[in-house]
Amino acid sequence: MVIPSELQEYHSSGGSLICEIDAQPWTCEFWPLAQVETCNQEYEVPRNAPGYLGFATSRGGEMYAFSPRGAIVCLAFIGMSPREELPVAPSWNAFKGMLRNAV
Repeated sequence: MVIPSELQEYHSSGGSLICEIDAQPWTCEFWPLAQVETCNQEYEVPRNAPGYLGFATSRGGEMYAFSPRGAIVCLAFIGMSPREELPVAPSWNAFKGMLRNAV
């Protein structure tokens, strides 16, 4: 499992782990970088959403993930289906620009 360099840079720069976001579902709680791979395995992302990489939770039953195209999307933890992804941002940079009120 390859963790995108953008996510690694976000964590290494001291980016907040809990933020508000300018899009529904409005909250983003990043998983610590050391736990990203474990969380993806525990939530069975490779089996349920091949090609996706989860990196955070909405704190409301959804996971933020990199899609295979590099877009940032939300996937429901229950019934995780790429067919039902909710687009959040077309790229990491666009997503990062949506983060607000870092706690």
